[in-house]
Amino acid sequence: MYLHIGHDTMIDTGRIVAILNKNLMDHSPEVRQMVHRLNSIGALQGDLADAKTMILTDSGLVMSSISAATLYKRAGKIASEGSLAMWYTEI
Repeated sequence: MYLHIGHDTMIDTGRIVAILNKNLMDHSPEVRQMVHRLNSIGALQGDLADAKTMILTDSGLVMSSISAATLYKRAGKIASEGSLAMWYTEI
């Protein structure tokens, strides 16, 4: 199944590791370091300045302008139809 994350972009839910609020970068040096490392190796998709949410996948990080709470709710609806388990954090 696929999750619509905005800007005509869909992600295979089987590839999603975590849905993270972008504000986590302000509070966690480890998350900030991960984002910069993934960006430096070309594994970051989307506009970091416009993003509200970071979606960690098995192949990198995808930015979304949709809130983490909304994406988590959408993912929860998909999970109830299949066997998807999601992790979500809000700061």
